[in-house]
Amino acid sequence: MMNQRQLLYLICLFIGGISCQGPKNKSDISHVTIYSFDEALPLDTKDFVEKQRYVLLSMEEEALFKRVDKLLAMNDQFYLFDHINNSGVLVFDEQGQFIRKIGDFGQGPNQINGIEDFQVRKNGEVLVLDALENRIIVYSPEGNWVENISIPVNAGGFIETATGWLFAINNDNQNDAIANYPKVGSFDTSFKLDSLYFGYTAIGGNTNVYYHAGLLSQTSGIVYNRPPDDTVRLFSSAGNLEKQILIDFGDSKLPEHVVNDITLADELKEKGLNHQYLQLPVKITNNLILGVIVSTKNDFWTFAINLKTDKLHVNKIDFSDVHFPSLMLPTAITPTGEVVTLIEPISFVSDAQPENYPEEVINHFENEGSVLLLHKLKPN
Repeated sequence: MMNQRQLLYLICLFIGGISCQGPKNKSDISHVTIYSFDEALPLDTKDFVEKQRYVLLSMEEEALFKRVDKLLAMNDQFYLFDHINNSGVLVFDEQGQFIRKIGDFGQGPNQINGIEDFQVRKNGEVLVLDALENRIIVYSPEGNWVENISIPVNAGGFIETATGWLFAINNDNQNDAIANYPKVGSFDTSFKLDSLYFGYTAIGGNTNVYYHAGLLSQTSGIVYNRPPDDTVRLFSSAGNLEKQILIDFGDSKLPEHVVNDITLADELKEKGLNHQYLQLPVKITNNLILGVIVSTKNDFWTFAINLKTDKLHVNKIDFSDVHFPSLMLPTAITPTGEVVTLIEPISFVSDAQPENYPEEVINHFENEGSVLLLHKLKPN
């Protein structure tokens, strides 16, 4: 049986508001839809998944990583970065073969100090957020340096919109010209400020569960979710806030000061208090918002909000009898809408049904290889 520390480590392998004043403060005019955690329906993966397939990631030396902080599936390729390994953005083809590493670390003018987030354009260019230098470094699809783009804020995440840029702004070292510590800012192509959204409280740090701040582009627009916050924000492709979705944990809601500094959750754990919060930045596909909920007592749930039926579904994970293909642990979404789950060798060792994996997958795990499990969803 796994202890709590092991459970938390395994989940971490699966991939790290109050209105503010600004030029155009729109954070208080979008509709908020509330879903009660206590009234959620059961989540059975078989009800949502039509079929599954596996991609075995290359184990050659340059392709190795210690963990995945972010995974993107685009242009028939998989892109990931490992914050610990400082290996740049690793690129694999759709069969899992290693293609290249993008980005050199160092102190040079075109080198990366540290990756906080990255995005991939449709033309294959890779944009890396070097937050220590307040810049975005653009690389060609082949991994060659193209340009450095200076940005006006200290950001934990970014995305290119149809009309400019959207930044998830860190609480510390913000632009002094921006008042009231907003969490999100919308800028035009020349970085002129258009809109500010939400706001940090006056006290509290900016320690989040994951390094990137959960800004993801979807076919229907852009989603922003920064764990451990329990609210998901949906933006248009132009960066305008359209809808907010709140998972209501009732009396078990994480206190605001802990939302702003997740390290303070240890105090709640020591007191035996039970509070739930979002563990991973959510993913959206096929009218579903997918994610993971964790509690300060180290209980875990997967969840799905069906935007079509307007229902919340949850599944509590029993790690004493877990089979990872029976869970939807969303690490990424493919352009065709498949849900990608990263499974590491350490997770396979803890799987209660290892014999139910295909033989080639078992062999890959036993050789310390990582695997992507892709869930094709049923129409809904």
